[in-house]
Amino acid sequence: MATASRLTPVIMSLLLAASALCGCDKEHYCDVPIGDATCQIDPNSPLYPGLNTMTGYEYLIGGYQGLVVIRTGWNEFMAYECTCPHDHGRLEMDKEYGNLVLRCPQCGSGFSTFGDGFPLDGSLTSCPLYHYNTFYDGAILYISTY
Repeated sequence: MATASRLTPVIMSLLLAASALCGCDKEHYCDVPIGDATCQIDPNSPLYPGLNTMTGYEYLIGGYQGLVVIRTGWNEFMAYECTCPHDHGRLEMDKEYGNLVLRCPQCGSGFSTFGDGFPLDGSLTSCPLYHYNTFYDGAILYISTY
């Protein structure tokens, strides 16, 4: 038992050191506001012509500042919050990169629309985009916040 009581201060010191290394930098929390994005759409409908092609996209109402839905495969879709993780500006598709990059017009940060929304080199954040859950049953695309 004497050994366990001597180890307790060592363990506590290690835990304190580990928490100090992690820091409290807000950047690591990816403090992006989100909202309810629960909806169902037919991505092959004429109402959503952008989703009728590979890498096509459509902006939808929902979330915090809207969401963008991208067709990443014939039966696969991604839905991202249109809020920049750095400054909360509204993201827009950067046409220069063939619908593969969402960019914040305020801070210039860019995010890949393939690969879970990771920031591109030169972005002012290390946080990826918030992505909503998607499920496609072959006819209807279901999007949900959680």
